[in-house]
Amino acid sequence: MRAAVVRAASALTPTVTRYWLDGAPGAEPLPAAVPGQHVTLRVGPRLKTFTLLSAGAEGYELAVRNRHRGDQADRLSPRLHVGAPLRVSAPGGRFTAESAAPFTHFLAAGVGINPVLAVLAGGRLRDWQLVYVDRGAREFPFLGRLRELAREQNGGIVTLDTAAAGRPDWAEVVAGTPAGAVIGVCGPAAMVAQVREAVAGAPEARTLVNDGAADGGCEDVAPSVEVECAKTGITFETAQHQPLLDALHRNGVPVPSSCRQGICGTCEVEVRTGRIDHRDEVLTDQEKAESSYMIPCVSKSIGTRLVLNV
Repeated sequence: MRAAVVRAASALTPTVTRYWLDGAPGAEPLPAAVPGQHVTLRVGPRLKTFTLLSAGAEGYELAVRNRHRGDQADRLSPRLHVGAPLRVSAPGGRFTAESAAPFTHFLAAGVGINPVLAVLAGGRLRDWQLVYVDRGAREFPFLGRLRELAREQNGGIVTLDTAAAGRPDWAEVVAGTPAGAVIGVCGPAAMVAQVREAVAGAPEARTLVNDGAADGGCEDVAPSVEVECAKTGITFETAQHQPLLDALHRNGVPVPSSCRQGICGTCEVEVRTGRIDHRDEVLTDQEKAESSYMIPCVSKSIGTRLVLNV
């Protein structure tokens, strides 16, 4: 992770703040990135992953939701202020401004709108539809910019305030998309799961994209696995019912992590030897078939031996 500093900050909504990050004085520049990729920030002892709104010579721009607005119960956001030092991971993710997916529909909740905005701002799409869900009429960051893009690209936007109308029936929303729709979804894991279930059960075919991900098939896993860590030289055995990420940390292997739900990609590691039961929402179908990488917070080894490039 590289040293960085918060250069500027401004409120977007009552609970969302936009930040601009630069490389720390005297440190290496921040890595090149594409809007829509995500980075993990280490602020004090806390790690968390966010989507980049823009990235260039001027640094990184991102938006952070802080529901506590300075309450000490929030261990990250009170530490993010102008001049605050932090560390930033290399960028990752595939739901970006350079995405080649022919999206026709987007479903986004909360700051899940950030990668959708990046894709739309890339200017490759026309005639799209967006269902944008948030809680509170004063929320919905970037709605003005999204409406500008809709006018330019013949898009359409429906906003749903869950504080006033409750959560949407995602099966009903999916049913309202036409056969052949290519749906990009970004939001909480429960929402993504409901949308995926609705797409799978729809009578007419639709394509779902969530950071380039789709569910992989699950196979029976061995009760325990020997894990060799090629870079650190550490080898250990761990029970499969325990998260592999926890076993790596317990044995002193420094793998960064954030969501621990298989949706952010922060803990992605390279697999040198082994077959994987992929349970994440990050890797593509092809990547899962190749098993060259895995997300150890949720995925497991199918065999009894695994070699990781960590």
